[in-house]
Amino acid sequence: MNTLSHSYNLGLVSFSYLLAVLASYTALNVSARIHGSPSKGRLFWLCTGAVSMGLGIWAMHFVAMLALHLSIQVHYDVGIVFLSILFAIIASGIALWVISTHSLTGKRLLVGALFMGAGIASMHYTGMAAMQMDAVITYDWFWFSLSILVAIAVSVVALQLTYRLRNADSAKGFRLKLLAGLLMGAAVAGMHYTGMFATTFVSGHHTVAKEAYMAADARMIAYAVGVVTLLILGVTLVSIYMDKLFAGKTRRIIESDQRYISLFEHNYDAVIFYSVDGKESVLNPAAIRLTEEKWLPLEAFIRMCDIEDGECVASFFELAVRGESRNYEVALTTQQRQIHLNMTNVPVFVDHKVAGVFLIARDVTVQKQAEAKVNYLAFHDALTGLPNRRFVEEKLDTMIEEARQLEYIFYVMFLDLDRFKLVNDSLGHDYGDLLLKEAAMRLSNCIGQRGVVSRLGGDEFMVIMADVSEETVVQVADSLNRTIEQSFLINGHELYITTSIGISRYPMDGEDRHGLMKTADTAMYSAKERGKNSYHMFAPDLQQITSDKMFIQNELNRALALGELTLYYQPQVNASDGTIVGMEALIRWNHPERGLVSPDQFIAVAEETGLIVPIGAWVLQTACQQNKVWQDLGLPPIRVAVNLSARQFLKKDFTQMVADILEQTGLAPHFLELEITESTMIDVHRASNTLAELKQLGVYIAIDDFGTGYSSLSYLKEFPLNRLKIDRSFVRDMKKSASNRAIVSTIISMAHHLELKVIAEGVETNDELAFLQEHLCEEVQGYLFSKPLPLEEITSYMQEQTLKIS
Repeated sequence: MNTLSHSYNLGLVSFSYLLAVLASYTALNVSARIHGSPSKGRLFWLCTGAVSMGLGIWAMHFVAMLALHLSIQVHYDVGIVFLSILFAIIASGIALWVISTHSLTGKRLLVGALFMGAGIASMHYTGMAAMQMDAVITYDWFWFSLSILVAIAVSVVALQLTYRLRNADSAKGFRLKLLAGLLMGAAVAGMHYTGMFATTFVSGHHTVAKEAYMAADARMIAYAVGVVTLLILGVTLVSIYMDKLFAGKTRRIIESDQRYISLFEHNYDAVIFYSVDGKESVLNPAAIRLTEEKWLPLEAFIRMCDIEDGECVASFFELAVRGESRNYEVALTTQQRQIHLNMTNVPVFVDHKVAGVFLIARDVTVQKQAEAKVNYLAFHDALTGLPNRRFVEEKLDTMIEEARQLEYIFYVMFLDLDRFKLVNDSLGHDYGDLLLKEAAMRLSNCIGQRGVVSRLGGDEFMVIMADVSEETVVQVADSLNRTIEQSFLINGHELYITTSIGISRYPMDGEDRHGLMKTADTAMYSAKERGKNSYHMFAPDLQQITSDKMFIQNELNRALALGELTLYYQPQVNASDGTIVGMEALIRWNHPERGLVSPDQFIAVAEETGLIVPIGAWVLQTACQQNKVWQDLGLPPIRVAVNLSARQFLKKDFTQMVADILEQTGLAPHFLELEITESTMIDVHRASNTLAELKQLGVYIAIDDFGTGYSSLSYLKEFPLNRLKIDRSFVRDMKKSASNRAIVSTIISMAHHLELKVIAEGVETNDELAFLQEHLCEEVQGYLFSKPLPLEEITSYMQEQTLKIS
């Protein structure tokens, strides 16, 4: 047996290495296509890659075999050759399958390398078994085993590089893949030649025949196989490139479509696609939730809007069909609610033509509600809900412009709640707020649709009326007075207030907003000065009255400090014998420039400004002190009557103040009589408690001007009163008026049944005195006996009367 010597054709060896490199590079690119393709495409590239890569590896092996020069003739068994090709393809398929996963674990890499290495080794040694020759192949088992280990190691390197470089598509990635291909090719070739190093050819003959011929024939076959393999690998690489090119475009198209689909499906805003005729529609989930409809043709969408908004939707849709986008807002009524939408119409262009329209709708209901709330708060009073000053001023400007153009008259009313400040002072602002809300409701109900009621601030309201006659305005003002004077029940407190109303007219009393409001305000103060609970139309002479009022207000602030205020006294006498039983203290203002100012001119101002409280305290102190002086002079002891204002009477410490004054002056309580008016009973419960405290103190209580207020007659029974004072308005015309005589006689009779004494004021004639005596009126007061006199004169008058009696 002879061992055959062998050699290699370096050209074919190099060519085989080139095939190995190209096969490795192809494997790297195929792996990228497998990883980046969908499921069906992944299977195609797995099969294609396995075939091309397997043929490449096999071709490298076959060319390397043909590069071997033996001294004997060699043939190949075609069936076994094809079997070796199959092993190469299977090994390549295993490799590509291993690296197609998202993650390559160490275990998966090792298992894949074992199978791939075994496949390559099987391909190599099967190919060796296909050789038909007059020789026997023997193997060195060390190098044989080493070749298999090299095959496995080659597989580990190949799989790792292929996995890591499968997504490298940049220029740097190309260089890395080329370098990896060179390394993998060298590794595959190294495995092959390691296996060949383990191989020995043993022959029983000596022959060198046809060696040159066989070498030339082998080279031709090797180059043919190599070229065919190169073509296959080239076609595979071109296919990869073309697939990548088209896949990139397709992927971009798919990704673009997916982005648009995602934008459509997952958009927070409602999106509806309409065909150009509006009959076909596609709604995204947000649109379905918003409209509560799954299919919504444009005509149905328009029907969900009111007429004006529906016309807007149709008009802007037509513009979108012509290629113009619009943004607008509509109100939509669904089955459950009404919503406000901000709409955008977007035309959809396909091949430069409008193929449909997107309606993008954003629900701005919450925003609209917030805006409406802010707008409401900006133009409405937070407490009463009525329009506020800002609203009514803008309303006036608008009405003035309209009235100027259309030449019509409208009216402005200013309303002020009389004695409202007393409620705040006595009960607190919580009660005041409740009273304002109730008063606002009464005003609104009374005006109804005939005008606009607003609250200017505090206790001031304003009414605007148009398209009405002056007679109607007067009737409305009278109705407002009667509405407000009815009792208010606030948290168990029965409260009484009135309202004073001033009326101005456009254009006679003002040609702009400021003028109208000023003249209405002036007229309102005139109504207050006339006794409150009334209305007054503006007249030019009221301007002077307003100026006088401002003068009085300014001067009154210093009158008390400068000692300009003084007391006059008017006797109260027994109706039967004419003896003096009391004195009413009446305040006067001795102004240095204007002389003696009547209380009618400054008391109302004092009440409004709050000066009535210190003035009233001074009056009470002075009257008590003077009464004590008279007693010390030896004059017959009499009571002194002092008028109280409501503001003064409702102060929490009023009873204590009276007690302190009595103690300071030394006057016994039963010589002091406090006169309250029915208007003082603004808070019946509070007044009742105060009167009870005063009664316990020993002070006498008289109710003044009875019959002119609005109190219930039951108060006469419930209140701890001593005396009832008949107002002069009933006494004055008793001779001419039978009704006045009836009223006076009724009051006297009622008072007696309630065990109250009666005093009538304003008695000026003997006839009036006779009528009162006839009806058993106990006491009288008036010019028939004496007018109010200053201190010196009234003291002399009292002394004279005392002498007459004695």
